[in-house]
Amino acid sequence: MKHSKPISRRTRRTISRDLTLGLTLMTALVFSVFGAVYQVYYIDREARNLESEAADVADEFAEVLARPLWNLDVDTVRQIAKAYLSSDFLSAVRIETNLEAYFDNMPESPQMERWLYLKRNIASGDEHIGTTELLFSRERIQAIQKRSLISILATIVLVTLVIGLGTHLLMKRMVAKPLDRLIAGIRTIAAGDYQLALPLEKHSDINTIISEINIMAREIDRRETDLKKLRETLKNIVDSMPSVLVGVDPEGRVTQWNREAQKHSGIDADRALGCHVGEVYPFLAEAMGWVKQAIAEKRPFKESKVTSRAKGDVRYADITVYPLDASSTGGAVIRVDDVTERVRIEEMMVQSEKMLSVGGLAAGMAHEINNPLAGIMQNIQVMQNRFSSDLPKNHEVAERCGVTMSAIQAYMQGRSISQMMAMIMESGKRAAKIVENMLSFSRKSEAVTTSCDLAQLLDATVELAENDYDLKKKYDFRKIEIVREYDSRVPKVSCEASKIQQVFLNILSNGAQAMAENPTQAAPHLVLRVKMDDGQACVEIEDNGPGMDATVRKRIFEPFFTTKSVGVGTGLGLSVSYFIITENHGGTMTVSSTPGAGTRFVIHLPLEKMANESLTAESLRPTTN
Repeated sequence: MKHSKPISRRTRRTISRDLTLGLTLMTALVFSVFGAVYQVYYIDREARNLESEAADVADEFAEVLARPLWNLDVDTVRQIAKAYLSSDFLSAVRIETNLEAYFDNMPESPQMERWLYLKRNIASGDEHIGTTELLFSRERIQAIQKRSLISILATIVLVTLVIGLGTHLLMKRMVAKPLDRLIAGIRTIAAGDYQLALPLEKHSDINTIISEINIMAREIDRRETDLKKLRETLKNIVDSMPSVLVGVDPEGRVTQWNREAQKHSGIDADRALGCHVGEVYPFLAEAMGWVKQAIAEKRPFKESKVTSRAKGDVRYADITVYPLDASSTGGAVIRVDDVTERVRIEEMMVQSEKMLSVGGLAAGMAHEINNPLAGIMQNIQVMQNRFSSDLPKNHEVAERCGVTMSAIQAYMQGRSISQMMAMIMESGKRAAKIVENMLSFSRKSEAVTTSCDLAQLLDATVELAENDYDLKKKYDFRKIEIVREYDSRVPKVSCEASKIQQVFLNILSNGAQAMAENPTQAAPHLVLRVKMDDGQACVEIEDNGPGMDATVRKRIFEPFFTTKSVGVGTGLGLSVSYFIITENHGGTMTVSSTPGAGTRFVIHLPLEKMANESLTAESLRPTTN
C-alpha cells in the first residue's frame, strides 16, 4: 500500500491556525468598523464646530469693520484685518465697498477642500456699505482626524494581538495537541496497522471521532483482506489465460500486463506498467489507433490475422480491443491471440479440399485426353515411318505414283515438314507428361519405398538442378550460393526417392527462377535445412527472392495456378509436389512468405518405425555445413 508523505507543519493548514487567524481577523474587522464609524462621527462633529466658530468670527469681523469703513478710515480697516489674520484659523480676507477694495490677500484660485469660505455684508444701521470674504483653514480638522485615526489604529492592533495570542494558546491546548495525537494514530492505521485502537481524549466530540475511526479501521482491515484475495484471484485468472492481455489508458500507457504479455515481449510487468504500449510491445504500436476507435464508438474492435515476423517465421495474430467504461478508469483492454497454427491448418484444409476435388476431375480429364493424344502420337509415328526410305513398301508406292522417295524427302526437307512432325511428336510427349502428372492426383504410386538420407538426396537434387539450368542457358544455378544446415542425427526416412527428389527439384527450380526474375536481387542464395521437428524429419528450402503476397501464397499449391508467363510453366509442379508429400508419404508441406522477404517451403515426413522408436527426446541442434 502506498502512502503520501506527511505534510510539513510549516506548510500545512491547521484548525488551530485557521481559528486563531479567523478570530483575529474578525476582531480586527469589528474594531475597524467601529473605529471607522467613530472617526466619521467625530470628524463630522468637529467640522460642524469649525463651521459654527467660523460663522461667529465672520459675523464679529463684519460688525467690527462697520464703523471705520463708514468713516473711510482705511488704516483702521487694515489694522483690524491684520489682527484677525494673526490667528491660525483665519487665513485670507477681502474687504471692499462699492468704490474700492480696502484689503485683499485672497488667493486667485483657492482649493476649496482645504478652506472654509464665508462671505458677510458690512452695514451701518440699515445702510449697506460693503462686503467681506473670509477663508478659514481646515488644518485643525485634519490634525484632529489624524490624531483620532492613530488612536483608533493603536487600539485595534493592541486588542487584535491580545485576542489572537489568547486564542492561539487556547486552540493549541484544546485542539492542536489532541489533533496531533489523532493524526499520529491515523498515520499508523494508514501504514497498515488496522488493529490499532486510538486512545480516548477528554472531550466527547473528539472521542466520537476517535470511536468512528477505530470502527473504520476494523472495516478497512476486513475489506483490505477481501480485496487482496480478489486481486490475487483476478491476477491468477488473467495470467492463466493463453492470450496476451494488455490494459491501456486513453493515452496508451500500460495499466495491466499479464504473464503472456511478459512472455511474448520479454518485459516484466513492473517495467511495463506506466510505459507507452508501443515502447514495451512494438507489435501493438499500431493498436493505439484501434483503441481510440473502440473508445470513441464504445464497442469492441477486432483485427484478424495481423502478420509479424519472429525469428524469420511469419506469425499471425487476432487483435481485439475492448473499451472500458469511461465512468471508471477509461481506456481499453487489448487481447492478442496467436492464431498461426489455426491459419495454417485452415489453409491446409482448404488446400486439401481443393486437391481432393481437383483430383477426381483430373483423373477424368486425363483419361479423356489420353485416348485422342495416343491416336495423334501413333499416327505421327506411322507418318514418319511412311516417309522413311528404309521401308521397301514406301519405294514401291512412290514409283507407282511416278516419284521417288528421295524427291519426297527433299520436298519435306525443303518445306520443313519433318521438323513440324518432330515438333508435333515433342508436343505430344509433353502433353503425355501432363496427363501423367494429372493422373498422380487420383492414385498413389505403387513403387517400392526405400530408406533415404534426406541430406544426401537434397545434395543430389542440387547437382541435378545445376546441370539442368546450365544446359538451358537461362540462368546459371551454379552462381546461387547454397547454405547447408544439416543435422547429422536425423535418421533415414522411408520414401520414394525419385518422387521426393522431384519435389525438391520443383522447389529449387521455382526459387531459382524467382530470384533470377528479380533484377534488384543481390547475391541470391538458398538455405537448405534438414532437422528434427516435433518427432518428424523436417526439410526447409528457403530463398531470398521477391517473396509472395497472401493471395499468391494461398493459391501456390492449386493445380494449373502459375505466376509465370504463358508457355513457361503448366502450374502443376508444386501441386504435384504437394500430393507426393501429403498423399503418397503421409507428410505435410507448407509455405511461408512475405513480399520482399523471400520464401520458405517446409516439408515434414514421418520417420521409419524403428528409427522413430529409437529417437531420443533430447533437443537436436542444427549444424551448418
